[in-house]
Amino acid sequence: MRLIKAKQAAEILDVRLPRLYELARLGTVPSVRLGEKTIRFSESALKEFVERGGTKPFHEDRAA
Repeated sequence: MRLIKAKQAAEILDVRLPRLYELARLGTVPSVRLGEKTIRFSESALKEFVERGGTKPFHEDRAA
């Protein structure tokens, strides 16, 4: 698994950084917290999210 920074994740999703952080906070976009202020994104999880159409919150798929 390769973790990427928010700027790279925002480029993959073609959204601005504030929107990416909001989507991560809501659990819509998969993210990994590495401490209080550090957040990273799994490149493969983001690609899977996009392939699914990005419509469901990520955590709902994992709970089933």
